[in-house]
Amino acid sequence: MRYIKIEDAVPGMRLAYNLYDIDGHTLICSGSVLSKTYIKRLNDYGFDGVYIEDELSKDIYIEPVITPELRAEGIVTVRESNIDGCKVVAKKIVQEILDRGILSLDLTDLRSFDGYTYAHSVNVAVIACVIGFGLHMENDELEQLVMAGLLHDLGKLVIPREILNKPSRLTNEEYDVMKTHSTLSYELIRERWDIPANVKTAVLYHHENVDGSGYPEGMEGEQISLFTKILHTADVYDALISKRPYKKPYSPYEACEYLMGAGGIMFDPEIVEALLLCVPFYPKGTEVKLSDGRDGIIVENAGPRNLRPLLRLLDGTTLDLQEQEHFNVTILHESNENVLDPVMGEVGRKKMLMPTRRYSIMIIDSMRIHLQSMRGFLQHQYELQLFTNVDQAFRHLKRNTEPDLIILELNMPRVNGFEAAEKLRGIAGDKVPILFEIDTNDKSVIARCRKAGAAGYIVRPYKPAFVKAEIRRILTGQLVAH
Repeated sequence: MRYIKIEDAVPGMRLAYNLYDIDGHTLICSGSVLSKTYIKRLNDYGFDGVYIEDELSKDIYIEPVITPELRAEGIVTVRESNIDGCKVVAKKIVQEILDRGILSLDLTDLRSFDGYTYAHSVNVAVIACVIGFGLHMENDELEQLVMAGLLHDLGKLVIPREILNKPSRLTNEEYDVMKTHSTLSYELIRERWDIPANVKTAVLYHHENVDGSGYPEGMEGEQISLFTKILHTADVYDALISKRPYKKPYSPYEACEYLMGAGGIMFDPEIVEALLLCVPFYPKGTEVKLSDGRDGIIVENAGPRNLRPLLRLLDGTTLDLQEQEHFNVTILHESNENVLDPVMGEVGRKKMLMPTRRYSIMIIDSMRIHLQSMRGFLQHQYELQLFTNVDQAFRHLKRNTEPDLIILELNMPRVNGFEAAEKLRGIAGDKVPILFEIDTNDKSVIARCRKAGAAGYIVRPYKPAFVKAEIRRILTGQLVAH
């Protein structure tokens, strides 16, 4: 079997897996032959792709982590907000995973737009369980973790659908409503004495980031429980690989890149590492584009083959990327993938959930690693322009609107930071504040920064929470404790 995008489906193809509707009922059965009517129906439901059986991929079998029947049962219990049913399904999910010993998330979930919230909750529960298994959790902990996954988005069921599925940017008011869903989910289970406290905590705080930039309370680091960190990672991974009205799905490889890039910022790196052990970058049955222009289907990707899998070319021949003669061949991306920078793609998704006013910040730092770090914890809130030298910044300012704030490394190679600040002001104007990055807390350096009219300074190595607080103070005039 192999996976194809729905736009590539043609009449005569045979389905390899059942497709389910919003109620968990079978929409089209495995083995059914696709017709024009079926394909139109699947498009109308919002399915992104399907698994088909054909001669080229007849020996490729992809076993689901849990049975389709159990997945459908989970979808129904979530849809009905059946908390007792979720407890039963949680036990079944853990037992199936333990019995099967499957720790590879190869099968692409097939779901429609309308059924996203319910199927997403089941997926998050399964992914969280696999992460917990990789962290050697006990069975009762795994059951609680899965229960948290099933319950974490129940509050979304009372959010108006026009907000949940809005294809354009949310207003301030709509975003505030959206952010209440974790608290609403918690309120539904808060008085249940039979639900453990760590489950309730994970449900309430599953949008907290380890650097303190999340919600509802801005918790950070060790303030966030292990269950919460796992649930957060599983939640974002599944959201990234899902098709939504406002975004196209990421490939597993793109999603993994995003999680790794946000390790230590949004996610606990150890949790991300545990997830990556069970996520194939290119799932079996996926058609990929190779660097030499050919296309192939992933046949085997286990263990060391995750990056260098065994493929079947479209002419039926086998290509083993682990063989020395093929070392010059690499996988570029999935064949029908709309190639994009995953981080920038996620910025676009986050834009829809941000207040209307987005400040623009120019950051000038000679070290790319510092720019990447800044981008990691600022990109979801601000429009960023990143430069490794002041000449680049000068040219940009001459052609574009001035930013709301300039962050400037004071001790750049071969550049006097104070003189550079004066030149920047000459182009951008005196009203644009400058925040200096300095390497020492030396009083004389700080005094020179003040004399140069700096709006503030940050000392490296800096803490994201402090940087964000300083930026907010400068841009809004609002003092923030840090």
